[in-house]
Amino acid sequence: MMSAQEEVIRLRKEARVLRIHNGQLTYHCCQHKKTIEKLREELIRKEKQIKELEGEQKKQDKLIDKLKHQRDTYKGMVFKPKRKTASENTDPGNGKRLRGGQTGHKGYGRKLPPAINNHKRVFCHHCPNCNTPLKRSDKTDSHTIEDIPAPETIKPIVTEYQTERQWCPKCKKEITGVPPEVIPHSRFGINLVIQLLIWKYGCRIPLNLIAGLYSSTYGITVSQGALIGILHKTRKWLGPYYDRILVNIRAAPIKHADETGWTIAGVKGWLWAFLTRNEVYYTIEETRGKGVPQKILSGSKETDVLVRDGYAGYEKLPMKQQSCWAHPLRNSHEEMVNPDVSPEMKILHGKLKVIYEILQEETDKPFDIGIRKSIYQDTLGKLIGIIDTQYQAADSLRIQTRIRNQGETLLTALLVPGVPLTNNLAEQLIRPMVIARKISGGSRSDEGAMTHAVNMSVFQTIKMRNQPITSTLRNYILKGSSVRTE
Repeated sequence: MMSAQEEVIRLRKEARVLRIHNGQLTYHCCQHKKTIEKLREELIRKEKQIKELEGEQKKQDKLIDKLKHQRDTYKGMVFKPKRKTASENTDPGNGKRLRGGQTGHKGYGRKLPPAINNHKRVFCHHCPNCNTPLKRSDKTDSHTIEDIPAPETIKPIVTEYQTERQWCPKCKKEITGVPPEVIPHSRFGINLVIQLLIWKYGCRIPLNLIAGLYSSTYGITVSQGALIGILHKTRKWLGPYYDRILVNIRAAPIKHADETGWTIAGVKGWLWAFLTRNEVYYTIEETRGKGVPQKILSGSKETDVLVRDGYAGYEKLPMKQQSCWAHPLRNSHEEMVNPDVSPEMKILHGKLKVIYEILQEETDKPFDIGIRKSIYQDTLGKLIGIIDTQYQAADSLRIQTRIRNQGETLLTALLVPGVPLTNNLAEQLIRPMVIARKISGGSRSDEGAMTHAVNMSVFQTIKMRNQPITSTLRNYILKGSSVRTE
């Protein structure tokens, strides 16, 4: 057995080992506590980041919904909605409208041409199955087709005019004849020029493709630069008619205006459209400033009415004005379909719709100044009520500001007969230029911009007046070229 002294030594050693182990455990425990604290702080930071990301995701979701709404709105502005169809025109499987002709619609087929140039008899000498000789028959089936000449058969008409130099014994002068329907000093004929204008401004075909069409269809080699030169000359020939359009617009009692962007040699400019129901005047300027409409519409009477959108550049013109109702109604509708629309906005949108329906109903009736003045005072009071209301929501304040800026100009159509409530006519007539801008990217020079504005104005005006394109252009070009060269 161990002695007491040996037992004490053993216990002391064991106690020392236990103290060392306890110290180690205490150290590791402190380290784990520090690690736990760091992880807790990291967890808190991550949770905060998650909340921030969730908030950002909600904002992005709202933005996506708003952009989707704008897309659908603009799509509805460009593409006509499908008309509602009867139940018999609907597929019972998916509820969608059946394709093709609808039940109850009047049938339509292509009518026969008024004149037939060729008559051809088709028959067989032998049976195609057994090669037996066949006799001719008096019974026939008729089939009429319309076609164009084969491209390889369309040859260009090349004419050399040898003009005699004659002497008048009475006038004592040398006399030379003038070839009929020939553009003076031009290497190209009138038909080629007219075709170029139709392809360029009617079909909006790029000049490089037009050059290819002349080559493949008629065998005429003409460069893109030569086509540009023809268009510049055409601008000079059509210049008097372009100026006459402006005179008519200034004298018109009701006129429209609209503007959009246009690039000139890579620098942003502005395309302006001034028009009536019978003519349109395009001009491409470097600025969107109020000086442009002041210059173009100078000489207009104070009693004239300008139908325009909400752009402030028109406000100081010395004439009556009708603001387009389509813009505030469209903006109000966009606010309405927003998921966060306020109750104030819903009420405001309803008020605007009621006012517009009253105006639309009255302007469709025969003009009666007494009734119109009464309705004018009533609707003006409704507009003033909207303007004076103390709105709190941001969406209703935005629409209220638009209504305040336009004010009484929203009601001019009530007091002047023939004035529309919207500026849709200007938007429709500026659209061909917008399409041309998307195809060409704008103009490469100031001269090109001027040429496009002049030629397009005359071309579009001819279409608006329902005049024959070919004969009218022929008349304008021949007259314009003869005046310029005299």
